[in-house]
Amino acid sequence: MQLFIIVLTERQYVPTILKKFAENNFHGSVLATRSIRHALMDSIEPEPYFGGLNKIVNDVEEIARPMIFVVVKQDEDVKTLSKLANEAVDGIKNKGFMYSLPITYLEGLDD
Repeated sequence: MQLFIIVLTERQYVPTILKKFAENNFHGSVLATRSIRHALMDSIEPEPYFGGLNKIVNDVEEIARPMIFVVVKQDEDVKTLSKLANEAVDGIKNKGFMYSLPITYLEGLDD
């Protein structure tokens, strides 16, 4: 069993990949993520005027990094998902990256 993950540079690729996955009976979840730098900006109290202005300017540069998660029971499904994602976006290079992790415990999903 594997957790297949795609991290994308832009949101525009998500619908195309999800459609390709759904057409091939793969389903999962999508999360919008933030860089550590931007997440830390929210936890630091800005300086009254200039710090607040700096935060507004930096937030404009922030780009959400969508992540697609799919759990597959058969390890060979990872290769299928990789192929489908590459087909959907005409190659993942410069658009994101993908990887998988083994799942050693899972509870709550039907067979």
